[in-house]
Amino acid sequence: MITRRRRPRTAVNIVPLIDVMFFLVVFFMLFTTFRTEPAGLDVQLPRAATARQNVPSELVVTVREDGRFYLGGRAVTSAELQQEIRRALADRPDLLVIIRGDRRARYEQVVRAIDDVRSVGGYRLALAVRTDT
Repeated sequence: MITRRRRPRTAVNIVPLIDVMFFLVVFFMLFTTFRTEPAGLDVQLPRAATARQNVPSELVVTVREDGRFYLGGRAVTSAELQQEIRRALADRPDLLVIIRGDRRARYEQVVRAIDDVRSVGGYRLALAVRTDT
């Protein structure tokens, strides 16, 4: 009679693998949520007699849902918007104008804001969007 010898079954122990994977998940969860960007430091700046105020390199025009234009937080008409942009372009010809249109604003109103900017010589335009990160 032929007797077969039973081979011992090989088993893979996955408990250490689970432990390692758990530690990796915890590590990435902890270190990807911390941001190292300084939010803003409270600094007392020294005074200088020859200091000048910097002219901003960008201007933000907001188009609300109801079609009203806002420039720097205050409501402006189309004519006032053109006048303000013309004045800003005189100081800084390379001015970037950012159009922030509400997603529920009519497309016509956003195009009107773009036309107002371009009619006074502003050709560096950007449309602001929200990033989903």
